[in-house]
Amino acid sequence: MSGLLDDLARAMTRPLPRRRALRLLGGVLVTATPGALRPPTARAHQAAGRLETACNPNCRGSYPVKCVCPAKGGCYIGGCGEPGSICCCLAESNAGTPGAVICPPGYACGGGTGKPNCKCKTPCGLECCRTGETCANPRENLCCKRDERGCGLECCKPNEECMRVRVGTSSQTFCDKRCPSNQAWCGRKKCCPPKWRCANESTGLCKRCGRTEEECGTKCCDKRTSRCCGPNLCCQKGRACCTVDGERICCPPNTKCARMILRGAIGITKASPRVCCPVARFSTAEEICCPPGQVALNTPGLAIPPTGISPFCCPPGQICPSSAGKACVDLRSDPRNCGSCGNACPSGICSGGVCTP
Repeated sequence: MSGLLDDLARAMTRPLPRRRALRLLGGVLVTATPGALRPPTARAHQAAGRLETACNPNCRGSYPVKCVCPAKGGCYIGGCGEPGSICCCLAESNAGTPGAVICPPGYACGGGTGKPNCKCKTPCGLECCRTGETCANPRENLCCKRDERGCGLECCKPNEECMRVRVGTSSQTFCDKRCPSNQAWCGRKKCCPPKWRCANESTGLCKRCGRTEEECGTKCCDKRTSRCCGPNLCCQKGRACCTVDGERICCPPNTKCARMILRGAIGITKASPRVCCPVARFSTAEEICCPPGQVALNTPGLAIPPTGISPFCCPPGQICPSSAGKACVDLRSDPRNCGSCGNACPSGICSGGVCTP
């Protein structure tokens, strides 16, 4: 017991965190004036901005996020916001007119008559948790960062344990450091391996990745925004995962992973490599990639291509309309498209792009 009292004494002598001090003060004010401490951002962002002809707000310093929405006669200026804010262009605000509003971190765009222009994504009592925070104690309006523990009026870091001791007829909670800064405390006198998280404090279960993450080698991929592509490689959603030259890579945006037809070939062979294929060269019919300098026809019917060209691909300058939608032709010898698309030769003979009698 004396050890706990010593810990408590040390905890009471530490500087009181600003957030905890505000909540202690807020607990008194809420009793006297219910709703007085509702987050000011929720009220301050009901207005839909102002219409101005000079559409370039000067946002610098600690509020660098600009909020400008085009409008007839100028622009709606929502103002400047702190990092993590979002700019919302409203078709109709609570004022009944279009406008712009900048929503602080933790809020999403709302809008519409009778509805807040900014809506909180993670409410916590009278508080709105910021991005990357969870509601640890709604009764105390306590938001904590992910992997932190709620402990009375403050948040314990992952390497700390929430302690509670009785003092007279009441009790006091405080955070007590139990593990090195890069190791999480997981109960039962256990510290997790470096950079791991505590998944279950009652059983001492440690895991490398969080609930919304996927284990990928020694890395953790956020399942909401990415996926595991290979050992220690996370690819953003919408980007293809591909093995190119024996190495796993994330393809650039607007490309597909596909086997490529080699120059001079009319189809896939054993030598055809996998590449990150630009969308214009990707044939959706066969899920193959056309050679550089050609584009995919993507026609419902099978075109008869010039010699040495795949029926699924064509150089851009040789594409002409056909009954199947598009066809790849040789403008130098095609009597129906001699020299240009639709130029039919009466004699039925085209040579060098010119009709011959």
